[in-house]
Amino acid sequence: MTTKLQRYSQLLLQWNQVHNLTGAKTPEEVRENITDCLYPLEFIDDFKTALDIGSGCGFPAIPLAIAKPQSVFYLTEPRLKRASFLKMLCIELKLSNVHIFHSTLQNAKIPQQVDLITSRAVTSTPLLIAMSAKHLESKGAFLFYKGSQLKLEGEEIAPNELFASNTQRIYFYRRIQC
Repeated sequence: MTTKLQRYSQLLLQWNQVHNLTGAKTPEEVRENITDCLYPLEFIDDFKTALDIGSGCGFPAIPLAIAKPQSVFYLTEPRLKRASFLKMLCIELKLSNVHIFHSTLQNAKIPQQVDLITSRAVTSTPLLIAMSAKHLESKGAFLFYKGSQLKLEGEEIAPNELFASNTQRIYFYRRIQC
């Protein structure tokens, strides 16, 4: 794990003791979450801009932003304590490629359309697509970190849009072909 990812893990565990940001309570649990966040880099297309919906404690956007410092990330987080944590992380880790919006997606003033839209454990796939599609470039992609209930969410999903890791995580990755 890189120095920035290690520092992210330390800060997350430190803040989590007071602010209950994540269920991950040990360095190993945070490391597993970081690995989960970075796994899609093995199968997704390269991207220059990304929008993360409901960023929470930074999964998956912060590990992705650390791994891809040349890409610009916009993070939306409506809860103040989590948005404050994310802002502190950006300062502490010198993540100049990350912009935090203390807002819901609907109220965020995202300055441009993006190549990639990510989300982890926010809402159903059909709703995520509907509420975020206007922010996606014409040949952009959705990357949603999902669980075993994905197929019950009501979205028609092609087999080539599903990826799985060696954990329980299922990744929904759909590239728009306009």
